[in-house]
Amino acid sequence: MSTTSTSLSSRFWATARTPRWIAALVLALAIAAAFAALGQWQLDRSLENAQVVEIDTETVVPLDQIAEPGSGVTDAQQGRTVTVSGGFVPGDFVVLTGRDNGRGERGTWLVGHLVTDQGVSLAVALGWSADREPTASDLDRAEWIGRYLPSEEPQSSNFEEGERSALAVAELVNLWAEPGPVYGGYLVLAEPLPGLDPIRADAPEREVTLNLLNAFYAIEWALFAGFAIYLWYRLVRDAVERAEQLAAP
Repeated sequence: MSTTSTSLSSRFWATARTPRWIAALVLALAIAAAFAALGQWQLDRSLENAQVVEIDTETVVPLDQIAEPGSGVTDAQQGRTVTVSGGFVPGDFVVLTGRDNGRGERGTWLVGHLVTDQGVSLAVALGWSADREPTASDLDRAEWIGRYLPSEEPQSSNFEEGERSALAVAELVNLWAEPGPVYGGYLVLAEPLPGLDPIRADAPEREVTLNLLNAFYAIEWALFAGFAIYLWYRLVRDAVERAEQLAAP
């Protein structure tokens, strides 16, 4: 280390130890601590928002206790195992083509129009079949149990041939004779109708998403805290350099 840099360092620390700059350092540390606390708060908010709320999807509950007609399926409702009582409307059955059975095989879904005991329409996926035209049978159950899922988006279908591939409630309403109030989601039966295979409907995976805005703010406050200490250092150094300029002949 050169004599000049050693001399400058010693003068810097001599100036920094004066009461004025010690007080300034205490103030800078207090400001940095406040910024660090704000950064920690923003980080906690980010982690708190990233936590996944566990939802019991396997306990069977009545559908009308968790959902209302005319509303979309919320995250808290999606994938819940529900029970519903009612009867199917004769003739209001639709065959969806190109549906996977969960084992890589393509086939069809049979979808029926259930009207609950409360008079609300519900689309019900009754089962999967490798046949082109599955038929409904044994519709005399006292209650229907399955997983409640959100409506799919309408997809390109061969409407001229009467083929559909997506279970879109908005499309089915136009096909049903008297839909009335309608649930926004559909039901996949846990036990399909006789002659049909079960439709695979797993419980949804809850994704953890980090609130990037809060995380960015946390980093920003940490930078502010570091800048407060650097500002004190820069002011002390400027004071030393000014003193040298005044002392120079």
